[in-house]
Amino acid sequence: MEMGSRSRVEAELFARERYLLLTHVRPDGDAIGSLLALALALEGMGKSVRPLCKDGVPGYLSFLPGADRVVTILPDNAAYDVVVYLDCGAEDRAGDEFLPARFPDSLIISIDHHLQENPFGHVFWIDSRASSTCEMLYHIFSDCGVSLTPDIATCLYTGISTDTGSFQYSNTNERVLRIAADLAAAGADPYYVSTQVYESASPARLLLLGRVLNTLSYHGGKAVAVARLTQKMIREVGADSDDSEGFVNMLRQVKPVKVAVLIKEDEEGGVVRVSLRSKNSYDVAAFSRCFGGGGHVNAAAFEMRGAIEDVERKVIKELCGFFGFDNPGHKEGGGT
Repeated sequence: MEMGSRSRVEAELFARERYLLLTHVRPDGDAIGSLLALALALEGMGKSVRPLCKDGVPGYLSFLPGADRVVTILPDNAAYDVVVYLDCGAEDRAGDEFLPARFPDSLIISIDHHLQENPFGHVFWIDSRASSTCEMLYHIFSDCGVSLTPDIATCLYTGISTDTGSFQYSNTNERVLRIAADLAAAGADPYYVSTQVYESASPARLLLLGRVLNTLSYHGGKAVAVARLTQKMIREVGADSDDSEGFVNMLRQVKPVKVAVLIKEDEEGGVVRVSLRSKNSYDVAAFSRCFGGGGHVNAAAFEMRGAIEDVERKVIKELCGFFGFDNPGHKEGGGT
């Protein structure tokens, strides 16, 4: 589903001088990749650019060109002609202190590939058919004659690769593979990106994975896999919060599992983050919206308050009921 105007975004995106670029909290490869790709493109045009992510750049993405320039706070007197929200499915995804209302004198632009009920911004382009926000930027750059330098290509390739699960998810198609090939031709090194993202784990990450897998349980005739991650586990093995990136995807690898759930205690007390991944047409975004979250058909998340054990019990009950997994006769892709 496409909302807003790609052509208007293209007309406005490069027309000013001072830019603030924002992406969502708990950033992934698409968030940081799009943030840095656009920053590099604008800087190549002589613009003044400040890329910001409230939670900073995860360690596994620190190899990306320009990652060391991403800031986490703004000076009080900062002024910008344009504020661009990248990969933000709602206006508060960049953090409550970076809501559009903070920038009353700036043009607000939103570029995102999440399905949105209430798109925000003076100008926006939302395309839930796109694999990633990095793919959308690729099209914008192509239309506007932005040169794909090796650094820009690396950032875009990383975002597309991570949001397609290294080209394994259902959002991988001929168009996406052709774009990836074009980015490789422009200087992105698929092997280098793959080793940095998927083969640069800290020793503590595997110890943490072991703790998480010890909590694994199956429900609904093994259609649902659920695991927990507590702050105590993270502390005990000397890990960082980023070390759990991708754990929920591993739960989905089990053959009978249709929906995988990782329930993680946030660093803020009393907040529990529920990450979901699914196969086929099991729409975990629709389920997440019941709790104020969102995402994509096969990847979504939401937050709840309460003890992690209570949240786990509630999520299992609601999820099995939503998809009919507590009914032996449920149909593939069912859900209401």
